[in-house]
Amino acid sequence: MTRSNLASAVLLGATVVLLAAGCAVQPVATVASGPVDPGSRAQPHHQAAASGGVRVAVVGDSLTAGGGRLLSEGLTADTWMTYAQGDGVDYVGGYAKGGSTVQEQAAAVRPVADVDVLVLMSGTNDVRLGLSFAESAASYDAIVDTIRPKHVVVAAIPPYDRDPAAAARYEADLERHVVDEGWTFTDPWGFARAGELYAPGTSLDGIHPTTAGYETLGHELRDVVLDVAGARVSAPQADSPTDPDADGSHAGS
Repeated sequence: MTRSNLASAVLLGATVVLLAAGCAVQPVATVASGPVDPGSRAQPHHQAAASGGVRVAVVGDSLTAGGGRLLSEGLTADTWMTYAQGDGVDYVGGYAKGGSTVQEQAAAVRPVADVDVLVLMSGTNDVRLGLSFAESAASYDAIVDTIRPKHVVVAAIPPYDRDPAAAARYEADLERHVVDEGWTFTDPWGFARAGELYAPGTSLDGIHPTTAGYETLGHELRDVVLDVAGARVSAPQADSPTDPDADGSHAGS
């Protein structure tokens, strides 16, 4: 074999080795054909990854969505779930839209898998539009039937300064319905109530709480969720006195 033919043979052999090595480290990915299941996609950024805690879905209006927007746009400082999730509470979805009635929510909500607790807070816009609770009751039932949670928490609506008497009537009928259905009724708005009106400094418009109010609301509803799910830890926190009156903070209350 001549020197030039020998060089060509060596070069050809080296090329074959390199090609073989390249194929070995770059396997071809297999992509399944057919439509993509929306439920198989990664969760949107606004929804915290599940941590094995109580799985909570929410349905409501602007008091849950955080203003005149959709809850699906993400959690904000004016969304109570922002302050309720984490440390044993997993936010897993639901539906809320600013300005919506409970009827609209019932028509728009979609099933959510494996919900431990549904928190449903609606009715302010029903009152705004002059709808009675009797006209709305079936929509509460429909939302629960769609989500199919293990537990249902229905939260009271906040004060409605534009028509406090109508809001109070709606609220009373709502509470009776919740009791009849065997659900849990809670009023997390004690911090904001002055009779049938918002307490001074807790609302800027007589409809929605302040951002600080949303934070308080989130903590209140978080406690209710954990109680209903049976997940509350009864032992005192490491930095808390065993006796709640040990520091004298409750004296005279």
